[in-house]
Amino acid sequence: MRSILLPTITFIFLFGVVACEPITPTLPPPTHTPITPTVVIATDTPTSTPLPVAFPTAMASPSATPTPSIATAIQRAVPIAPVVQLVAPSQNAQISIHQPVNIVVLAAAENHIARIQVTDDGIPLPVENPASPVPIYSAIVTWTPTQIGTHVIRAIAYDTQNRPSPPDEVTVTVLQDARKPTAIIVYPIGIPQIDLGSVLTIYGVATDEVGVTQVELWADNQLYTAFTSTNINGQPTFPFAFNWQAMTPGNHTFFVRAYDNQAQTTDSAQLKILVVGNQIPSLAVTFDRTSAPINEPLTITVSALDMTGIQKIEFLSGKEIFSTLNAARQTFVTTQVVLQNPNPGDYSILVRVYNSNGTVKESAPQIVTILRSGQSTPTPAPTQTPTRTRTPRATTTPRVQPPPAPKAEIVSPTDRFNLAAPLRVTFNGQASSELDRIELWAAYPGQANPQIICTVDARASTQKTGQCDWTPPMLGIVTLYAQAIDIYRQAGRSTPITGFIGAPMLPTATPTPLTATARWNAATASGPMTAILRQTGNTVRGEFKMTDATGRITSGTIRADRLTFSVDFSPEGATPTPNTLTMDFDCIADLNAGTLSCTYRDSRGRIGAAFFRREATP
Repeated sequence: MRSILLPTITFIFLFGVVACEPITPTLPPPTHTPITPTVVIATDTPTSTPLPVAFPTAMASPSATPTPSIATAIQRAVPIAPVVQLVAPSQNAQISIHQPVNIVVLAAAENHIARIQVTDDGIPLPVENPASPVPIYSAIVTWTPTQIGTHVIRAIAYDTQNRPSPPDEVTVTVLQDARKPTAIIVYPIGIPQIDLGSVLTIYGVATDEVGVTQVELWADNQLYTAFTSTNINGQPTFPFAFNWQAMTPGNHTFFVRAYDNQAQTTDSAQLKILVVGNQIPSLAVTFDRTSAPINEPLTITVSALDMTGIQKIEFLSGKEIFSTLNAARQTFVTTQVVLQNPNPGDYSILVRVYNSNGTVKESAPQIVTILRSGQSTPTPAPTQTPTRTRTPRATTTPRVQPPPAPKAEIVSPTDRFNLAAPLRVTFNGQASSELDRIELWAAYPGQANPQIICTVDARASTQKTGQCDWTPPMLGIVTLYAQAIDIYRQAGRSTPITGFIGAPMLPTATPTPLTATARWNAATASGPMTAILRQTGNTVRGEFKMTDATGRITSGTIRADRLTFSVDFSPEGATPTPNTLTMDFDCIADLNAGTLSCTYRDSRGRIGAAFFRREATP
C-alpha cells in the first residue's frame, strides 16, 4: 500500500508545481504543432513504465528552460544591412559643365558606417570617410563634370562587416551652360543726385558658372559703352567700373547687361540717378559802337552758352525790356539786335540770359549815347592806373653756362603693367640746380595731346619724389611719362611706360559669422519635423514642430560642428510630469552647406535619425 501511495503523492505534487508556474506565451510558426510534455511517475520499482500526461498548451513544462522567440532568433541570424540616401543633387537636375556640384550623401547602419562609395557612371569619386565608424554619417563630395550628357550618380554605404547597402542613385544632365549669367550694380545705391557735367562711376560685378564674355552699360535705354573679356571663353567673375559723364539734367536710368559664352544675357536691376544743373550760363556781349546819331542803327551781338540749354535772352534799357529771344533750349546761341532810338540821351543797356533750370546771368551795363543832330561824339576821360610799388622778385645769379637739364623717372609701376584703377604712380626728378616742379603725364592711343595728371611742387630742392593716385576717365591702354622742370625752365622727360588699367577690384566683403539661427526642415519616417533655432553666443533656443506635437527647445548648445538640443512637449507654463514627451537631439552641423545630421532619442525610449536643411531665417 505504501508503494502505491508514494507515486501518487509524487504525481500530485509535481502537477501542482506545474500549475503554479507562470505562463510565458510564445508565437509559434503557423505549422508548429504543440508538444505534449511527458511526466514520469516515480515508483519503488525501477522498471515501472512512465505514464503520459497531457498539459494545456498555454503551460510550459516545469523542467523546460525559457527560449527566445523565433522572431528574435531570425533577427539575430540575419543582420540588418546599411541604408544610404543621395540627398543632393535631385533627380533629373541640370548642371553646367565645369560647374562644381556638391553631392550630399546620408548613410546609417546598425553595425556603424565604415565607408561610403560614390561613383559617376561607375567611376569612383573621392569621398572623405569617417575617421572611425559611426551609426549615422553624412558626406559631401565635390564633383566637377567634364563631359556633356546624362550622368548616373550612385552611392553605396558599407558597415564595419563590409556589408553593402542597397545602392541609391540619381540621373543628372550636364549641359554646355545651364544657367544665365548674373549682373549686379554695387555702387552707387539708392537714387543719387549728381551735378551736371560731373562723372559718375558705376561699379559692379557679373558672374557666370562658365564665363562672362562681355558687360554693357545702358543709359536711358541706349547702349553707352561695353567691356569685353580678354579670355575668349570668358571669366567666371567679371568686375567692372563704367564712367558716365552727366551732360543732360534730369532723371536717368541705367542697367548693366552681361553676356556668357553661350550668348545668354541677364540685365541687372535698374539704377536711377538725378542730374542737377546748378551752373550759371556763360554770356558775351559786344557793341559795334557805343554812340550813334538819332535813328541810326547800333548793333548788339550776344553769344550765350549753357550745358542745360538756353531758354531765352532779354535785352533791357534800364529796367525796360525792349527785345526778347526764345532760344528753344539750345546749348549755344548767337544773335544780333539792332537798336534805333529817336530820342537823344544816355541809355544803360544790359543783356539777361536764362538757362533751362531758370538760372540767370546778366551782362555788365553798357552806356550807349544817342546823339542829337550836330552833337559831337563824347570822348571818354582817360582812366588813371594806380601806381604801386612791387617787391622785386629774387633773381638767380646768371651763369655763363646753364646747368644740365633735369632728369625724371617713373619708379612704379613698371613698363607693360596690368593693374586695376585707381593707379598709384611713384615718380621723381633730379637736377643739378633747384627744381621748380615735377609732373606726371598720360596719353591714350590715338590722343593728339597728352594730359597732365598731377603736379608736385619741388620747393627749390634738387631731388623730389611724388606719388599720384589716378582714376582715369576711361579704362584701357594708357602711356605715362614723368617730367621735371628746373628754375631755368629746362625740362627733362622720363622714358614712357605703357600698360593696361582695368576695372577696380570690388571691396572685400566682410564675412558674416555663421549662425544656426534659421528654420530647419527634415522629412523623417515618422513625419516632417521643423526646428526654429535662435542662437545667442553658444546657446540655442527656439521652437520645434512635428505632425502631432509642438514643443519648445529648452536647452541647446553649439560648439564647432556639434549641435545638441532638447525639446519639451509639455504645455507652456505647465509642470513637466514623468509622462511628458521629451526628445534629445545630437547633430553634426555644417552651417556652410546648411545641413544638420541628427540622431535623437525620446523619453519613451524610441530612437531615430533626421537630416535637417536650412530654409530661411525666422
